[in-house]
Amino acid sequence: MIESHTHASTEFAATSYKQMRTLAMSFAGALAVYAIVTEVLTRGPAVEAPAYFGPLRIAFFVVAGVMIFTATIVKSMMLRSAPADPAARLARLRTATLTALAMSEVPALFGLVLVFIGRARPDFYMLLAISAYMLVRHFPRRGPWEDYLTRGAARTVR
Repeated sequence: MIESHTHASTEFAATSYKQMRTLAMSFAGALAVYAIVTEVLTRGPAVEAPAYFGPLRIAFFVVAGVMIFTATIVKSMMLRSAPADPAARLARLRTATLTALAMSEVPALFGLVLVFIGRARPDFYMLLAISAYMLVRHFPRRGPWEDYLTRGAARTVR
């Protein structure tokens, strides 16, 4: 009976990993869609940026820089104390990974806002690069996932 339960939980963990990896790929695909939208919008007529564009631009870049560290800190805090129950550990790992992936999208969304407001194409691509870096950094990797699920070692999960 114990072998059957262990096999089922291992299978569920593998399925969860594949689902999270697929979700991460969807986030990466969204970045490509943002780039296409940017290219379409910047091909149109020039738009005069509003007076608040400069301060908004600076604020977005500052927040994007802070997001790099915030996503890592939030994820590590969520995984710091691993629950004893494997199902709860898997749920926490999934939640932490999804949170970090969602935070990875924020800089690119800021860039898209700058494109909508002021056609700031170079700014978008700089913010897109930050998002891509964060996405790669928090992309689920099988080895660290298995390590966390078996031992609860949060140091290896990125």
